[in-house]
Amino acid sequence: LRDFLRVFRAHWLGITAFVALGLLLAFGWTLVQPKLYNATASGYLVTAGATPEGAGISTALAAEDLVKSKVTSYVQVGTLRSVADTVIEDLGLDTTSERLVRNVSVVNPLDTAVLTVTATAEDPVAARDIAEAWIHGMSAEITRLETSGGADAMTTLTTAASAELPDAPSSPNVRLALALGGLVGLALGVGYSL
Repeated sequence: LRDFLRVFRAHWLGITAFVALGLLLAFGWTLVQPKLYNATASGYLVTAGATPEGAGISTALAAEDLVKSKVTSYVQVGTLRSVADTVIEDLGLDTTSERLVRNVSVVNPLDTAVLTVTATAEDPVAARDIAEAWIHGMSAEITRLETSGGADAMTTLTTAASAELPDAPSSPNVRLALALGGLVGLALGVGYSL
């Protein structure tokens, strides 16, 4: 241990230079990366028809079971190009449905009737608008699927929470990049000194 400390003491300037170089390169990398913003909106899947007054607990539980059985399959609706086409048309975006689908994720929190949409874009306003429009696009697609056989829709998707305007980019993560750059520089500096 004393030998290692002696080596590090003798080459502390080189180790410091490598750490500084690692930090500088990591910071430079974050400057050239495009800033990406995430916005999240959520929708709530409910039975389309109102439950009659005094319908009883069994009817309410059946409606809840119906919604929960359908919500997991409707996560896949969020990946359809038809939803992306609706969003592109509504917002007047200059992109393809394939590219837009890659920038949106849809998840269903366990044991809920909620669908959460997260949109990623280079502009915070665009991220917010896409997330909100995606809920509306999914709602239209779910209604279309439910009524495709000529029957009435059994469930419908309504907006539960609108997307908020993101105030900071989600990527690149400057702190993480600097930490990794510093660690790589330290490893190189230690290797150099040894």
